[in-house]
Amino acid sequence: MENYLSRFWEYLINVVLSTANQLLFLFGILLVLVLLLSLSASFLASLSLRFLGRNIFLFGFSWLGTSIHELSHAFFALIFGHKITEIALFEPNKNGTSLGHVSHTYNKRSIYHKTGNFFIGIGPVLASGIFLFLATSLIFGYDITKLAPVKITSDTFFDIQFFKLLAINLKNSLFALYPVIFTTSHASWWKIAIFIYVLYSIGSSMTLSSSDVKSSLSGFIWVVLFFLLFNLLTLWSGKFISILLTRINVYITGFLLLLIISLLANLLFIGVLFFLNILKSLFVSRK
Repeated sequence: MENYLSRFWEYLINVVLSTANQLLFLFGILLVLVLLLSLSASFLASLSLRFLGRNIFLFGFSWLGTSIHELSHAFFALIFGHKITEIALFEPNKNGTSLGHVSHTYNKRSIYHKTGNFFIGIGPVLASGIFLFLATSLIFGYDITKLAPVKITSDTFFDIQFFKLLAINLKNSLFALYPVIFTTSHASWWKIAIFIYVLYSIGSSMTLSSSDVKSSLSGFIWVVLFFLLFNLLTLWSGKFISILLTRINVYITGFLLLLIISLLANLLFIGVLFFLNILKSLFVSRK
């Protein structure tokens, strides 16, 4: 009897550890990037409003990013079976607290619907990576995911050498991307201008609201429970999820690269606008 209990507890421990490794591998870096992208987008929008003014920023740039922001909510809502009751892609109110919205309902007894809240909530940040991929593909005819650096596994999160190698490979990837955009036969001034416009417009509009974060957290709980239950039922016969994640590693790494480049672009725009705002304040004060 004690032997069976010992084996049972050992199995439960393996289930928990496998689930933790899988979630860390799949969502660890992703959620950190989601947080950083949302924070950088908020700061970038604030600097943009200060330098450009509300009307120029909103109707010159934010209309595109906000529309994609809301479309991403709607897309994931439909994927997870939610019913969209109202959608406004770009409808800024007078006090600037809302630029657009998507209202949706779902069956609160459906685990699938509730799990979808996680992806619906972080959808706008995921969209920044997707549209960076589309922009480089359509404008320059280049698959940016080919530049994906080192492969990621759950073990690498605790290896300092991995992060050093990641930084080196990321630098090499950016150096390889530069000639594709600026110097190859596919590059021209109007393509570069469109690319920067799209990158800036989307990057400054990927801020997650408090309701987005709350919805994502409630959905993520069900993601965790799904992984736990699936591992509990199947781990005895093989690590199916771990094997699947290993096989799609290249796609995960490629998508994370897109988000990292989006983040770096936001930081670059922030640096430029921060400097421009300083110059503007000096010019205005002298007047």
